[in-house]
Amino acid sequence: AEIEGEEAWREWIDHHVWTYVGLSAPLLGASGPMRSVISGENMGLPVDDLVAREMELSFGSTNTVNMISTRSGWDGNPGDAQNRARLASLRRIVDDIEEAKGEKAWDDYRTLRLLLRDKVDWDVDHPVLEIDTERCAEGGSPCEVEHTVTITPADVENGNIFDEFNKVWHEKDAPLLVKKNQLEDSFWYTDFPNILNHTWDRPPIKHVIMSYGVDISTEISYKYTKRIQDGAVPPEYDGVPTLRSVVSEEEGGALVEQTLAGARDFSLRSKILKRKTPPRRLIRPANETTLPHSGDGTVPYISLAWAHTWLLHSARAGLHGDGDGDAHAGRNHLGAIAVSHRPKGGMRWVEGSGGDTCDGAEDVCAAGDSSTGTSHPHGTKYKPEMVRYESGGVSRTTGMEYTTTVVEAIGVEHKETTRNYDILAAVFTDVLKFMHDDLDLL
Repeated sequence: AEIEGEEAWREWIDHHVWTYVGLSAPLLGASGPMRSVISGENMGLPVDDLVAREMELSFGSTNTVNMISTRSGWDGNPGDAQNRARLASLRRIVDDIEEAKGEKAWDDYRTLRLLLRDKVDWDVDHPVLEIDTERCAEGGSPCEVEHTVTITPADVENGNIFDEFNKVWHEKDAPLLVKKNQLEDSFWYTDFPNILNHTWDRPPIKHVIMSYGVDISTEISYKYTKRIQDGAVPPEYDGVPTLRSVVSEEEGGALVEQTLAGARDFSLRSKILKRKTPPRRLIRPANETTLPHSGDGTVPYISLAWAHTWLLHSARAGLHGDGDGDAHAGRNHLGAIAVSHRPKGGMRWVEGSGGDTCDGAEDVCAAGDSSTGTSHPHGTKYKPEMVRYESGGVSRTTGMEYTTTVVEAIGVEHKETTRNYDILAAVFTDVLKFMHDDLDLL
């Protein structure tokens, strides 16, 4: 792009790339890879967690899914994507909506309200990571927390998390500092723009379709604890950081904590013998949390849901370059987003965000098809409740019409999105329609 100029690569995209489909895309990263690097996680592979950690420390790809703070999408940040993408600021969009309709404007757009007006981040309901240093009496108990380090989303984004762990755990060869150097050498200090210090904007492609599952238990937060025992001789090196508890978001956004008793048994033998899993306890019910859903079992909801901000691409593009004028002031940009849903077990899409279930009505549901078990096509959840958001616009520079679609499927797990009958049907129904309308192929 630097050699050919912006117009050249945009023309190439317009000519060669027609539709982009993103399934379960971690637009703001994920929590799991962070755990894998810090303390080890075999992610279902038949290897010991600590062996897996050694591999993951060497993989540069794990840095590409480090969490990105939502605050990096707002004006004034070093990686501010708005200026680079020639889009109006998110703040201006929110001001227009509030002036036009006030609180009621957000009724069908709760996720957008949270991301844009309320500016929620990964730590809205719980810290993304904490490091406790405990001092224990001789004999091992009692123990008291002497110091707590709270890791913020920005600490993960900029690599400061590795410095904080290295201050607490003195590991041989400082593997986490090596990981930070890897991050800096690959992304921060290169001749190419850093893709990990700002939120992602909608790609400049004619049709963009994003779809993902929600309301599956998904890890979002971790607590690590280092214990220092009075009277004990400090070792030359500390071991791998000790994971003490995991917080997961559950259906409807509820938070559940699983506390690991003592040092975690990382052995493959323990997994084969299926030793008892530590109990889980509810720490915040869904009606006391902020986000309306949990993620897809792998990617937290806030990362998946950033796609909702792409629905306002047309408004942001149209307002860019207008300065602080008031030509669009008081305009409800949310009105351009169409919302529909398909009830659980349903056959047709109905206007509105829904929340209802299929009751067998002939115009919406098919008799005998209300099961959502996994004994149906492709072995995945069948006919789950789905919500679809759609918007469109016209490029001011090329005149090209473009569309953006976001589809949420309730209860569909991360790896299943690529083979889930209903998600694929929703995506390819749109693709086939675009082929007919744009290319006259059908």
